[in-house]
Amino acid sequence: MKSEEWRKLDQMFNPRGLAVFGAVKKMDGWGHFMLMSHRAYGFSGGLYPISPQGGEVAGMRVYRGLSEVEGPVDLASVSVPARNVSKVLRDCLKHGVVGAEIHTAGFAETGESQGAVLQDEIMQTAKQGLRIIGPNCFGVHCPRSGLTLLPGFDFSREPGPVAMISQSGGVTSDFGHEAQLAGLGISKLISFGNGCDVEAVELLEYFADDPETGYVAAYLEGVSNGQKFLEVVKQVTRKKPVVVWKGGLTPLGSRAAMSHTGSLGGEARVWDGALTQAGAISVQGIDEMMDTLMALKYLKNVGRRIALAGGGGAIGVFSSDLAHQWGLEVPTFSSGTQERLKQFFTNPGSSLLNPLDTGMPVVPLEWLTGSIKEILGNEPVDVLVLILLLHPLEVIFNGYMEMDGLTPLPGGAYLKELVGALPRIKEETGKDIVIVLENRSYRPENMDVESTYREMRVRFQAEGIPVFVSAERALRGIRNAARAKN
Repeated sequence: MKSEEWRKLDQMFNPRGLAVFGAVKKMDGWGHFMLMSHRAYGFSGGLYPISPQGGEVAGMRVYRGLSEVEGPVDLASVSVPARNVSKVLRDCLKHGVVGAEIHTAGFAETGESQGAVLQDEIMQTAKQGLRIIGPNCFGVHCPRSGLTLLPGFDFSREPGPVAMISQSGGVTSDFGHEAQLAGLGISKLISFGNGCDVEAVELLEYFADDPETGYVAAYLEGVSNGQKFLEVVKQVTRKKPVVVWKGGLTPLGSRAAMSHTGSLGGEARVWDGALTQAGAISVQGIDEMMDTLMALKYLKNVGRRIALAGGGGAIGVFSSDLAHQWGLEVPTFSSGTQERLKQFFTNPGSSLLNPLDTGMPVVPLEWLTGSIKEILGNEPVDVLVLILLLHPLEVIFNGYMEMDGLTPLPGGAYLKELVGALPRIKEETGKDIVIVLENRSYRPENMDVESTYREMRVRFQAEGIPVFVSAERALRGIRNAARAKN
């Protein structure tokens, strides 16, 4: 990408001023939503609501046009009716605005000639020097500048290394919320909708050279030039991992994609193979995308050799089956390691091979940490997956204590002790640890278990230990990350 084009895109992510067009004073108007979202999120530049009527909204002056705005405006948020968009864009071009994000729908995605004509009009404006994101999009999010998309006012303000591009506004919004629980700091998000000007290829080129971005994710329904797209993906993956969720890979999905963003889908096997050859990680769904990014971010020495530990034989069997199915190795522990593990687990119900079956869902903390240290310190594995069942830890165990006349432990007490111990083991052994916190307690009176899960997930991930909701999602994330690094 030419340096001047890169600079323009970067300026759109970090604008000195944002002009908001479209029903800014109407409480249920998209323009009003965008205005108030930026105010709530804390946009660091000048915020300028624009409406021909002028006046005031929420204590802010409403400008009748860009000619009244004194400060610089680099980005325009446009939510006016489709027929009026071109007029707004011409005004932006006249006043030196770098780019515009067009939230309005009613263009080529309708499949109607009038929509195609309107989209062609804004494409002609783009050729005159105004960069356009959209139409039919949610826009741009950048924590560093305080720029956000709808309804991203509650996204984290803590910047991080993960960027995401998407043709779907809803997926972009979901990603921003999911990233917070996953502990994935965001550098930038962009929903680009129909992509009539700025589209996937150019955005990938931008993120390839963005120093704030270490990982790139993409949700795509179609690309204008498949060969060029794959060439760029290959170039980007030489610098940083790329995770791609390609939608519209079935006849029904392709039909939905056409009506959503006016994009053509494709065939699943062809896309999956092409993306793999280009060095990208092909995923399906936001869960797999998030799990893969978590594994990429948290696991420093990710590999295919895993150790499994937890209380329950079926859990170990199921996890072993998944590992084999996905090309992961579960090597049997050496006789020496098995002998040393006997000091912790002498009861008949335990198994000291790999997986390690502790024989019961809750064991003394020193047994658990001691066995993990033995395994990681002496076995040729890359990562240990520790599977813990929250229901026994939080509900059953405390229930037994109450029946025995003992005071129940406060929520998460066992896990809080584990948070203090596992990071030290990880540092001492140089091996990765992954935790699975499964919750099978869904009764209303057990809502505190879900609260404990969320709190402990944040705590573990702050220590560099990722937490997954199931063994299946953990192993799938490890498998995908291992593919990228091998």
